Amino acid sequence: MSSSPEHTVEVVLPGEHAAVVATIMAGHGRYPAFLHLLPDPRQRTRVLRSFLTATVRDAISFQTVLAIRDDTNITATAMWLPPGAFPWTTRRKMAATRSILPAMLTDPRASRAFMHHSTALEHAHPTEPHWYLETLSVRPEHQRQGLGSRLITPILGRADQDRLPCYLETSDPANIDYYTRFGFRVLERALITVPDGPACITMRRDAPKSELRVSARDKDSRSNYS
Repeated sequence: MSSSPEHTVEVVLPGEHAAVVATIMAGHGRYPAFLHLLPDPRQRTRVLRSFLTATVRDAISFQTVLAIRDDTNITATAMWLPPGAFPWTTRRKMAATRSILPAMLTDPRASRAFMHHSTALEHAHPTEPHWYLETLSVRPEHQRQGLGSRLITPILGRADQDRLPCYLETSDPANIDYYTRFGFRVLERALITVPDGPACITMRRDAPKSELRVSARDKDSRSNYS
Protein backbone atom coordinates (compact mmCIF):
# COMPACT_ATOMS: atom_id res chain seq x y z
CA MET A 1 0.00 0.00 0.00
CA SER A 2 1.02 3.55 -0.51
CA SER A 3 2.91 5.19 2.31
CA SER A 4 2.29 8.68 0.99
CA PRO A 5 1.25 11.32 3.56
CA GLU A 6 -2.37 11.38 2.41
CA HIS A 7 -2.67 7.69 3.30
CA THR A 8 -1.46 8.11 6.88
CA VAL A 9 -3.87 6.75 9.48
CA GLU A 10 -4.68 9.25 12.23
CA VAL A 11 -6.87 9.28 15.32
CA VAL A 12 -9.82 11.67 15.00
CA LEU A 13 -9.76 14.34 17.70
CA PRO A 14 -12.69 15.79 19.68
CA GLY A 15 -14.38 18.53 17.70
CA GLU A 16 -13.83 16.79 14.34
CA HIS A 17 -17.09 14.85 14.43
CA ALA A 18 -18.71 16.86 11.62
CA ALA A 19 -15.99 15.87 9.14
CA VAL A 20 -16.38 12.20 10.10
CA VAL A 21 -20.17 12.39 9.75
CA ALA A 22 -19.83 13.94 6.29
CA THR A 23 -17.52 11.13 5.17
CA ILE A 24 -19.86 8.43 6.48
CA MET A 25 -22.84 10.00 4.73
CA ALA A 26 -20.87 10.34 1.49
CA GLY A 27 -19.73 6.72 1.56
CA HIS A 28 -23.08 5.26 2.64
CA GLY A 29 -25.34 7.13 0.26
CA ARG A 30 -26.85 3.89 -1.07
CA TYR A 31 -26.61 1.77 2.08
CA PRO A 32 -29.62 -0.61 2.01
CA ALA A 33 -30.76 -0.14 5.62
CA PHE A 34 -30.65 3.65 5.35
CA LEU A 35 -32.54 3.66 2.05
CA HIS A 36 -35.28 1.48 3.50
CA LEU A 37 -35.64 3.31 6.81
CA LEU A 38 -35.36 6.77 5.28
CA PRO A 39 -36.56 6.70 1.66
CA ASP A 40 -36.95 10.47 1.36
CA PRO A 41 -33.51 11.96 0.59
CA ARG A 42 -34.00 15.17 2.55
CA GLN A 43 -35.39 13.33 5.55
CA ARG A 44 -32.54 10.82 5.30
CA THR A 45 -30.01 13.63 5.46
CA ARG A 46 -31.63 15.23 8.52
CA VAL A 47 -32.09 12.04 10.52
CA LEU A 48 -28.76 10.46 9.62
CA ARG A 49 -26.84 13.61 10.44
CA SER A 50 -28.44 13.76 13.89
CA PHE A 51 -27.93 10.11 14.77
CA LEU A 52 -24.46 9.88 13.26
CA THR A 53 -23.35 13.00 15.09
CA ALA A 54 -24.32 11.38 18.39
CA THR A 55 -22.62 8.12 17.45
CA VAL A 56 -19.39 9.72 16.25
CA ARG A 57 -19.11 12.04 19.24
CA ASP A 58 -19.45 9.04 21.52
CA ALA A 59 -16.85 6.97 19.66
CA ILE A 60 -14.31 9.80 19.47
CA SER A 61 -14.14 9.84 23.26
CA PHE A 62 -12.48 6.40 23.15
CA GLN A 63 -9.74 7.63 20.77
CA THR A 64 -10.41 4.76 18.36
CA VAL A 65 -12.03 6.59 15.44
CA LEU A 66 -9.44 6.42 12.67
CA ALA A 67 -9.23 8.56 9.54
CA ILE A 68 -7.25 9.15 6.37
CA ARG A 69 -7.21 12.67 4.93
CA ASP A 70 -6.34 14.56 1.80
CA ASP A 71 -5.72 18.31 1.62
CA THR A 72 -9.37 19.22 2.16
CA ASN A 73 -11.37 16.32 3.63
CA ILE A 74 -11.39 13.15 5.61
CA THR A 75 -11.42 10.69 2.72
CA ALA A 76 -11.99 7.52 4.74
CA THR A 77 -12.88 6.68 8.32
CA ALA A 78 -13.33 3.65 10.56
CA MET A 79 -15.31 4.03 13.74
CA TRP A 80 -14.20 1.38 16.23
CA LEU A 81 -15.34 0.80 19.80
CA PRO A 82 -12.94 -0.96 22.18
CA PRO A 83 -13.85 -3.86 24.48
CA GLY A 84 -16.42 -2.86 27.09
CA ALA A 85 -17.65 0.21 25.18
CA PHE A 86 -20.76 -1.47 23.78
CA PRO A 87 -23.61 -1.39 24.58
CA TRP A 88 -23.78 2.26 25.53
CA THR A 89 -24.30 3.09 29.18
CA THR A 90 -27.36 5.07 30.24
CA ARG A 91 -25.14 8.09 30.80
CA ARG A 92 -23.77 7.93 27.24
CA LYS A 93 -27.27 7.55 25.81
CA MET A 94 -28.42 10.60 27.72
CA ALA A 95 -25.45 12.58 26.44
CA ALA A 96 -26.42 11.65 22.87
CA THR A 97 -29.91 13.09 23.29
CA ARG A 98 -28.70 16.62 22.46
CA SER A 99 -27.71 15.50 18.96
CA ILE A 100 -30.70 13.24 18.37
CA LEU A 101 -33.45 15.52 19.71
CA PRO A 102 -33.79 17.72 16.58
CA ALA A 103 -34.47 14.67 14.40
CA MET A 104 -36.91 13.24 16.94
CA LEU A 105 -38.86 16.51 16.91
CA THR A 106 -38.75 17.07 13.15
CA ASP A 107 -39.08 13.46 11.94
CA PRO A 108 -40.53 11.46 14.85
CA ARG A 109 -41.70 8.43 12.86
CA ALA A 110 -38.44 8.04 10.96
CA SER A 111 -36.44 8.54 14.15
CA ARG A 112 -38.41 5.84 15.97
CA ALA A 113 -37.81 3.43 13.08
CA PHE A 114 -34.10 4.19 13.15
CA MET A 115 -33.97 3.68 16.91
CA HIS A 116 -35.83 0.37 16.58
CA HIS A 117 -33.26 -0.77 14.03
CA SER A 118 -30.41 0.20 16.35
CA THR A 119 -32.01 -1.55 19.33
CA ALA A 120 -32.41 -4.77 17.36
CA LEU A 121 -28.73 -4.67 16.43
CA GLU A 122 -27.81 -4.09 20.07
CA HIS A 123 -29.76 -7.16 21.17
CA ALA A 124 -27.90 -9.31 18.65
CA HIS A 125 -24.52 -8.09 19.87
CA PRO A 126 -22.06 -10.50 21.52
CA THR A 127 -21.65 -10.08 25.26
CA GLU A 128 -18.00 -11.13 25.54
CA PRO A 129 -15.21 -8.52 25.33
CA HIS A 130 -14.53 -7.62 21.69
CA TRP A 131 -13.63 -4.85 19.26
CA TYR A 132 -16.65 -3.49 17.40
CA LEU A 133 -16.37 -1.96 13.95
CA GLU A 134 -19.36 0.40 14.04
CA THR A 135 -18.76 1.92 10.62
CA LEU A 136 -16.21 1.83 7.81
CA SER A 137 -16.72 4.46 5.14
CA VAL A 138 -14.68 5.68 2.18
CA ARG A 139 -15.76 8.58 -0.01
CA PRO A 140 -16.81 7.23 -3.45
CA GLU A 141 -14.03 9.03 -5.35
CA HIS A 142 -11.42 7.40 -3.08
CA GLN A 143 -12.74 3.85 -3.07
CA ARG A 144 -10.70 0.88 -4.34
CA GLN A 145 -7.43 2.50 -3.27
CA GLY A 146 -6.79 0.31 -0.21
CA LEU A 147 -7.87 2.96 2.29
CA GLY A 148 -10.36 0.71 4.04
CA SER A 149 -7.67 -1.89 4.61
CA ARG A 150 -5.39 0.69 6.21
CA LEU A 151 -8.15 1.59 8.66
CA ILE A 152 -8.99 -2.01 9.55
CA THR A 153 -5.63 -3.70 9.97
CA PRO A 154 -4.27 -1.58 12.87
CA ILE A 155 -7.13 -2.57 15.16
CA LEU A 156 -7.05 -6.17 13.99
CA GLY A 157 -3.40 -6.26 14.99
CA ARG A 158 -4.27 -4.80 18.38
CA ALA A 159 -7.09 -7.31 18.85
CA ASP A 160 -4.74 -10.17 17.96
CA GLN A 161 -2.17 -8.96 20.47
CA ASP A 162 -4.84 -8.98 23.18
CA ARG A 163 -6.42 -12.19 21.80
CA LEU A 164 -9.84 -10.62 21.39
CA PRO A 165 -12.50 -11.17 18.71
CA CYS A 166 -13.89 -8.45 16.45
CA TYR A 167 -17.50 -7.92 15.38
CA LEU A 168 -19.46 -5.93 12.78
CA GLU A 169 -22.83 -5.68 11.03
CA THR A 170 -23.74 -4.81 7.47
CA SER A 171 -26.97 -4.73 5.48
CA ASP A 172 -25.12 -4.92 2.16
CA PRO A 173 -24.37 -8.53 1.09
CA ALA A 174 -21.66 -7.20 -1.22
CA ASN A 175 -19.59 -6.45 1.88
CA ILE A 176 -19.32 -10.10 2.94
CA ASP A 177 -16.47 -10.96 0.58
CA TYR A 178 -14.61 -7.80 1.54
CA TYR A 179 -14.64 -8.49 5.27
CA THR A 180 -13.94 -12.18 4.75
CA ARG A 181 -10.52 -11.13 3.42
CA PHE A 182 -9.70 -9.89 6.91
CA GLY A 183 -10.72 -13.09 8.66
CA PHE A 184 -14.36 -12.26 9.43
CA ARG A 185 -17.00 -14.96 9.03
CA VAL A 186 -20.78 -14.68 8.83
CA LEU A 187 -22.67 -15.31 12.07
CA GLU A 188 -26.20 -14.35 11.04
CA ARG A 189 -27.13 -13.81 7.39
CA ALA A 190 -30.74 -12.71 7.84
CA LEU A 191 -31.14 -10.62 10.98
CA ILE A 192 -34.38 -8.66 10.57
CA THR A 193 -34.30 -5.35 12.41
CA VAL A 194 -37.37 -3.67 10.88
CA PRO A 195 -40.48 -5.23 9.29
CA ASP A 196 -40.07 -5.80 5.54
CA GLY A 197 -36.59 -4.25 5.70
CA PRO A 198 -33.33 -5.58 4.31
CA ALA A 199 -31.73 -8.30 6.38
CA CYS A 200 -28.66 -7.37 8.36
CA ILE A 201 -25.61 -9.62 8.33
CA THR A 202 -23.50 -10.02 11.45
CA MET A 203 -19.86 -11.06 11.16
CA ARG A 204 -17.19 -12.08 13.64
CA ARG A 205 -13.44 -12.41 13.51
CA ASP A 206 -12.32 -14.92 16.10
CA ALA A 207 -9.57 -14.26 18.59
CA PRO A 208 -6.31 -16.05 17.74
CA LYS A 209 -5.87 -19.36 19.52
CA SER A 210 -2.14 -18.95 19.85
CA GLU A 211 0.33 -16.09 20.00
CA LEU A 212 0.80 -14.46 16.62
CA ARG A 213 3.95 -12.92 15.27
CA VAL A 214 3.30 -9.30 14.44
CA SER A 215 4.92 -8.17 11.22
CA ALA A 216 6.93 -4.98 10.92
CA ARG A 217 4.24 -3.59 8.63
CA ASP A 218 1.55 -4.16 11.28
CA LYS A 219 3.74 -2.48 13.91
CA ASP A 220 4.18 0.51 11.62
CA SER A 221 0.43 0.68 11.02
CA ARG A 222 -0.36 0.71 14.73
CA SER A 223 2.28 3.34 15.41
CA ASN A 224 0.36 5.82 13.29
CA TYR A 225 -2.45 6.10 15.84
CA SER A 226 -1.19 4.78 19.16
